[in-house]
Amino acid sequence: MRKTNEPRFYYGWVVLGCCFLATFSYGVFCTIGVFFKPLQAEFGWSATLISSIQSLHIAIGIVSGLLIGWSTDKFGPKLILACAGALIGIGISLCSQVSELWQFYLLYGIASLGQAALWTLPMSIVQRWFIKEKGLTLGIAASGIGAGVVTYAPIANSLILALGWRPAYIFMGIGTCVLLMVAARLMAQSPENKGLKPLGMEEPEVGFSDSGANRHHPELWRAGEWSVGEALRTKSFWLLTGIQLCAGIPMVMIGVHVVPFAMNVGIDETSAAGALAVIGGSSIAGRIGMGIVAQKAGFKRILIICTGACAVMFLWLPRVQSLWMVYFFAIVYGFFYGGQVPQVPGLIGYFFPGESLVTIFGMIGAISSTGSMLGPLVGGLVWDRTGSYGMAFIIGASFWVLAILLAFLLKPPQKAVK
Repeated sequence: MRKTNEPRFYYGWVVLGCCFLATFSYGVFCTIGVFFKPLQAEFGWSATLISSIQSLHIAIGIVSGLLIGWSTDKFGPKLILACAGALIGIGISLCSQVSELWQFYLLYGIASLGQAALWTLPMSIVQRWFIKEKGLTLGIAASGIGAGVVTYAPIANSLILALGWRPAYIFMGIGTCVLLMVAARLMAQSPENKGLKPLGMEEPEVGFSDSGANRHHPELWRAGEWSVGEALRTKSFWLLTGIQLCAGIPMVMIGVHVVPFAMNVGIDETSAAGALAVIGGSSIAGRIGMGIVAQKAGFKRILIICTGACAVMFLWLPRVQSLWMVYFFAIVYGFFYGGQVPQVPGLIGYFFPGESLVTIFGMIGAISSTGSMLGPLVGGLVWDRTGSYGMAFIIGASFWVLAILLAFLLKPPQKAVK
């Protein structure tokens, strides 16, 4: 029988839905590969120049991560998500009016100022609501990006084919703004603001595995809050940052170059754009499935498995010569790429709980973005100089391997004794 003071419905599930909408909206930034050939056709820009647009986006992510992390902790997620929606809507829509590269930089840069609200904010806020089922809820929140790619890539391609690339940007900018305004309206910062507690607060949690056995760490949540300064002084903070940095380089490289790569091996435009959508769709299964598995096996173990599989698939890419090989890569890589995505946020939440979590998350994301911005440029430079992406994919595989090595060194941080 339900207790009288027990809520009929836990509002955290609404917050999870808002977090999903936020990460889903990041799909608008994953369509640059779909616009690659239309922009080349109209302006004659090289692969390196077009790749630099996404690199600029990631560079601005450094500022976005720091600013949105701090401002979310200070002002709450409602206002920040709404402001991000306005910036993204205006910036993306006005990309339809560019005639020079500097104009594209400026407008895409304006939109990019809101990007951390589509990752840092939701992946941190959801952890304030859920201790029980943390792996599942992180996986669902993270799956929004995969769903966004599945949705945005084919829609962008269809709009380009039917109306042209300029109207496509207008529709995507307006649509993204609307989605984020809905998410902002329903978002809540923490359970305490609703007179609630995090789901599973009184239950032991599993999130870190250094061996074959599950290790329960309720003390990681209850031991006290971590300040930004305390987190910065730990080895764990910098290892997590290094893992994010190394994984970001090949992840962003593929996001920008998989469509032109597929077209360069003789695949038609629609099928090539479909490969990006398949990566996104397969990543949904990976994010949710591996998020659930991580609740038992531990985030560290699943992180190592998934990054290892991604390295293997990058070594497969130079051998790709047909449609089935591209889609085989998209399915397998998409699953494991998606599977590794929630693991680092989960570890950040377990290692550094407290009111500064979004700021700490934002700092890790901002610092690691300095590496991610290199991914598109490496792909573009290698293609322009060699006429092939083979060496770029080998470089990407090496960064996946480096991420694995750093993950092996991860241990829960210990606060300094005062």
